[in-house]
Amino acid sequence: MLEVKELQYFVVCADLSSFSRASEVLYTTQPNVSKVIRSLEEKLGFEVFERDNRGIKLTRRGRQAYEYAGKILEQERQLAQIYKIDDREEFSISSNPSSWVARCFTDYYIKYSDENVRYNIMEGSVNSVIERVGTGLDELGFIFFMDNQLQQIEYKLKKHNLQFVKLKDNEAYLYYGNNEAPKDKDVESYLKDKMLVQCYEDEFALNHYWDNIRKDDEEFNKHVAVITNSDYVMNYMLKYSRLCNISSSHFSKQPNFDGIPLYDVTRKVLFGYIKKCDEAVSRIGGSIHSRTTTDSDDTVRLKAVNSFSSFDSTL
Repeated sequence: MLEVKELQYFVVCADLSSFSRASEVLYTTQPNVSKVIRSLEEKLGFEVFERDNRGIKLTRRGRQAYEYAGKILEQERQLAQIYKIDDREEFSISSNPSSWVARCFTDYYIKYSDENVRYNIMEGSVNSVIERVGTGLDELGFIFFMDNQLQQIEYKLKKHNLQFVKLKDNEAYLYYGNNEAPKDKDVESYLKDKMLVQCYEDEFALNHYWDNIRKDDEEFNKHVAVITNSDYVMNYMLKYSRLCNISSSHFSKQPNFDGIPLYDVTRKVLFGYIKKCDEAVSRIGGSIHSRTTTDSDDTVRLKAVNSFSSFDSTL
């Protein structure tokens, strides 16, 4: 008998044309995705994907199965809404790894949590967040990226019928951890013999600030010692190791995280959230979307009495 999980994995893989990208969105491993798809194919008695070095694509019978799978999952969702024992409203969001977002959500939950709502919050890369919101796994996704990548972001969002709502511009920062502070703010010379801990890697990662800082042809990757999608790992590495980090100003108001703005860099970090275009959002999501305001001191906040609230000016 087919399982709902198998159909869910199948649909996400088909939408993304990649087992590896599907594993990121589903928060599992690529081998597990492959295992689930093989199980589905064995039960159906035919292959649903053609596989080659460039990725995967639906077979003829796979396209037929995809149409039925989508209808079954939608019916299952509707049925669950009617008959589920846990009748609480669900609100799901995703975000780039950020202790700031985690603090905001915690503050919100303590102040405004609703016992009739179950909250789901996941972390991932910019691409992962876009794909999760695009496939309907999350209602809103909070992301940050370089301002010169806005056109590329908007192109990708258009393919998923998504829109980006900007909340704030932020400066690029160098966090020097347990090292001495740069003298005379000469960041270029300072970084010549330094190693870095950086967040996830995709085409929207803030690692690309390196291109604006260094004038030589030395590759950024040669200076990256640790790559992580965990904000906890980032925090501990900066606090206890000799590694540095280049990112936005989201650490700048935290104790024990000394950093300086990259004054010679004209690029800014854009922060905001993505949502489906022209699609009604839930009560909580609607409150976030409608309460986005800019205060007189240019501090951007999301004022949501009945939703995720109290976003500060730094990431």
